[in-house]
Amino acid sequence: MIQESVTIILPTYKEADSLPSLIDKIEQIKKASIKQLKLIIVDDDSQDGTIDFIENLNKPWITLFTRTEDRGLSSAVIHGLDQCDSEFCIVMDADGSHPPDTIPSMVEALQNGADFAVGSRYVQGGSTQDGWGILRWVNSKIATIMARPFTNVKDPMSGFLGFRLETYHQADELNPIGYKIGLELIVKCGCKNVIEVPIHFKTRKYGHSKLTFKVQWEYFHHVLRLVRYTHPKLVSFCSFGIVGLSGAAIYVLLLSLTTQIIASKQLAIITAIWLTMTWNFYWDRRLAFWNARSRPLFMQYLGFVVVCAIPVIVNFYLTNSLSEENAIQYAGLIGVVVGSAVGIVFNFLMSKFFVFGN
Repeated sequence: MIQESVTIILPTYKEADSLPSLIDKIEQIKKASIKQLKLIIVDDDSQDGTIDFIENLNKPWITLFTRTEDRGLSSAVIHGLDQCDSEFCIVMDADGSHPPDTIPSMVEALQNGADFAVGSRYVQGGSTQDGWGILRWVNSKIATIMARPFTNVKDPMSGFLGFRLETYHQADELNPIGYKIGLELIVKCGCKNVIEVPIHFKTRKYGHSKLTFKVQWEYFHHVLRLVRYTHPKLVSFCSFGIVGLSGAAIYVLLLSLTTQIIASKQLAIITAIWLTMTWNFYWDRRLAFWNARSRPLFMQYLGFVVVCAIPVIVNFYLTNSLSEENAIQYAGLIGVVVGSAVGIVFNFLMSKFFVFGN
């Protein structure tokens, strides 16, 4: 018998058909092994009968929150956790895919010293119900590989999670995107000892899967934000270099166009350089210096142009000189490569501290 208090956070949207059997199973756990068990349901205004069903149950250990704004699974989980006052928190899906009878094992893992417990399909003893298509299986494996820089957990995509409330309270600012909040919590809470408890993952009986291309794109964006959180300097410099390479290609293409449109070769080169700098500025601001918003956009742009002055001069001189005997594209490629080599570290440091710095 588990003596400590436990609260289950259950985010729902259009899950009214799954709730009766799920709550029955949770109540069996409450009677058998966790007396101090509470259930917090956070419903995103499903309008499917969930409110009436919970009211008719009239069970004091169940609390329902209905949200009409800021909807989404991850934010629903955070909303529920903010209302929690138990020692342990369990997060699970409402579609019946997660077995409630695993909850005592997850709590015991936390009692024995784990920072975080994950209901896992991919450890020994875990399984998934037949019916998964090859595309869903591949998607799950790719998502797991993308999570590898942050954790060695074999099922980091699991939505079946357990942790102490104090672990949640010590998290850095949580800002998850989409449906996969588990990885966010592991990283932002600084969890090192993560235990995976085997589960049998069932295919939902009611409703429709919420795994869409949008969700997949949100997960990619989420991973990018976590990499920025864990390795901000490396991501910033690598992004700066990638943008610079793209700028070199853009410059060569622009030279092909501007030299055909503008009669003056020098003016055509200057125009291509200016447009390329604008391209680089836009993407550097968005990718390499994503959190630099303390200065006005125009001042950042002006500072970026000034910082780029030395490699721009080198680029212009080489492009203009070499084009006397070579094709303008070839001359431009040499110019931009040499100019970039001269200025990449200088430009990065100057951009970081003087253009986009706080």
